[in-house]
Amino acid sequence: MSKVWFITGAGKGIGHAIALAALKKGDFVVAATRKENAFSVPDDYKERAINLKLDVSDTELKIYEKAVQTAIDAFGSIDVLVNNAGYGGVTFFEETDEETIKRMFEVNLFGLMRVTRAVLPAMRKQRIGRIFNIASGAGYSAGPVPYHTSKFAVTGFSTSLAFEVENFGINVTNVAPGMFRTNFYDKSSWGIMPDKHIEDYDVYRWQTDFVKDAEKGEQLGDPGKLAEVLVEVAYSANPPLHLPIGEDAPAVLDGMCEKIKTDMEAWRDKVVRTSF
Repeated sequence: MSKVWFITGAGKGIGHAIALAALKKGDFVVAATRKENAFSVPDDYKERAINLKLDVSDTELKIYEKAVQTAIDAFGSIDVLVNNAGYGGVTFFEETDEETIKRMFEVNLFGLMRVTRAVLPAMRKQRIGRIFNIASGAGYSAGPVPYHTSKFAVTGFSTSLAFEVENFGINVTNVAPGMFRTNFYDKSSWGIMPDKHIEDYDVYRWQTDFVKDAEKGEQLGDPGKLAEVLVEVAYSANPPLHLPIGEDAPAVLDGMCEKIKTDMEAWRDKVVRTSF
């Protein structure tokens, strides 16, 4: 049976690839984009896809509820939600003002939450649904505070939301892509800059060079293949909660798990002796 997908950030990159993969599967797609007509529906799929303008930095819940109702009116349901819209940036905590960090969280976390809040009533009513939150390997690893913390927040939200909605037949998967050949690293997606410069942090400026190298589009990851995996997961009877994806991604999660285990074992004897 075909599914109806609601995908944010579908105008380019991973979101665009997922939309095309779902259409190739024979599914229906609501492609939500920040700019109007940013998703060009291929001629072969005109009857199974629509493009909606939706800026996830908007704070008015009614905007999201209207978008969801438009999707349901068009195709009857929303079976799969892909929260893909977001942006990045390499800035360090002391160099970044609180308001700049808040703007990043407004999109990467709270925008994602608003879309989810609007979609959940329909999924609960159906007693079935799939939610993919596109986090990042940054949501499982140390790095520049603003971006990595926003993605850790997405990982925490996904993990807790999965607990809340599992009894309604809704599965949540936190997707942690590694490096993929997309335009995520161009100026339109990498939209946060330092508010000031602190010389002590120059030792970490290699991260900025890393982004410049990524702009060349030579990453190993193929977004089309990522999209094919997500379509397969959407149809799986046992979708994973955590999905590192990309040749480099599992090592990131392995590293975090190993660090937690090492810290725990080093202090286990002392921390367990804290009871009465």
